[in-house]
Amino acid sequence: AAMAAGMAKQGALPVFAVYSSFLQRAYDMLIHDVALQGLHVVFAVDRAGIVGNDGETHHGVFDVAYLSTVPDMTVMCPASFQELHDMLQAALFDETGPVAVRYPRGGEGEYRASHVEHETVLREGEDVTVVCYGTMVNNALECARLLEARGVSAEIIKLGIIKPNGLEAVLASLKKTGRLIMPEESCASGCMGEQILALCAQNGLELRAARLINLGNGVVPQGSVAELWRDYGLDAQGIADAAAQLCTAKCCAR
Repeated sequence: AAMAAGMAKQGALPVFAVYSSFLQRAYDMLIHDVALQGLHVVFAVDRAGIVGNDGETHHGVFDVAYLSTVPDMTVMCPASFQELHDMLQAALFDETGPVAVRYPRGGEGEYRASHVEHETVLREGEDVTVVCYGTMVNNALECARLLEARGVSAEIIKLGIIKPNGLEAVLASLKKTGRLIMPEESCASGCMGEQILALCAQNGLELRAARLINLGNGVVPQGSVAELWRDYGLDAQGIADAAAQLCTAKCCAR
């Protein structure tokens, strides 16, 4: 990370490809060598989220929290191969300063479009707002179909760039539905769900109910991605069950 900062200082355009869990070791360099000098370094953050059988030391579940604290860092979360391509292009040629493009191990799912934008409403709904980013968008879309069969209308909002992001579309949706479901492969502390709830409080938006579905303290055991999604309630069925319960809740609960 320090070498990439030096390269950028001399006019190069470095791309540092690194596992999310390994980038944790460079937190000091991210702030002091890159961000404080406003250097344009692109971080290709691999293994973001649950990685499966690589084991508990390789899950990339802290980068959303720690990258969000780095001054002037832009954080992009592609959800398809095409979006990864387009976001890398944007990170290189449209952005300035430090940029992280975080992507998971594995392939793509149902979502194969590309929206290089902060927020995209993928599906409109009236009863509950499901906010997602990265490949978790696939589980959210399947969740919406499961909910529709149960008579619940879910609005799906995809975050493409999680920092900076004013979350205007999210707030507008929450004003309409009053209910938030936020599934994410992140530790609880500093996750996007917490940031959204804080923004609601700052704007005086009182929700009827909310549920953050995440990885708690971030110590995730070894297991396949499908197994861990199920165990943490992050698969489509788990998200749908939480949303259905939420639509009968009378107060905001986590």
